[in-house]
Amino acid sequence: MRDPAIAANHDDASAAAGGRRKGVASSAAFRRRAALLTVIGAGGAIGAAARYGTALAIPPRAGAYPVATFLVNVVGAVILGAVAALPAGWLPAHELTRPAIGTGFCGGLTTFSTMTLEIYQRWAGHTALAAAYAVISLVAAPACAWAGFSLARTALNVSRERRAPPGPPQEKEPK
Repeated sequence: MRDPAIAANHDDASAAAGGRRKGVASSAAFRRRAALLTVIGAGGAIGAAARYGTALAIPPRAGAYPVATFLVNVVGAVILGAVAALPAGWLPAHELTRPAIGTGFCGGLTTFSTMTLEIYQRWAGHTALAAAYAVISLVAAPACAWAGFSLARTALNVSRERRAPPGPPQEKEPK
């Protein structure tokens, strides 16, 4: 049996929301958030597995340049730069592709914390190597993000040109 006071409040809220029930709107928002978190988590798991696989393939050596960490960080920067360059809705698969790749995969793949730990571990015995690693990483990562962004913008422009109607380019009318 329904409590009349609760039912009246619920009916007033539904009427104020344009006839929609508050629970329906909340559950749709919850499903969107859950889907977003799921694809980010899946992308992160794949990125973390790729980072781990890279570390297994190129094992770190004490006193040597940390190639695996550097490689995943610059590759992640290129990918993230490319994803950032694409207009919203351009990735054809789904609206969740961008956060799955950008936040999820790149977030799982790249690692600032491991880079800083490797710098710290090398600092006492190999100061020049540690300093070079820090400087190279901090210069290379933004440069790689720019490269990914530029490559994606170029590919996007070429793609648009190829889809242009055949014939001579039409001039824009002056305003």
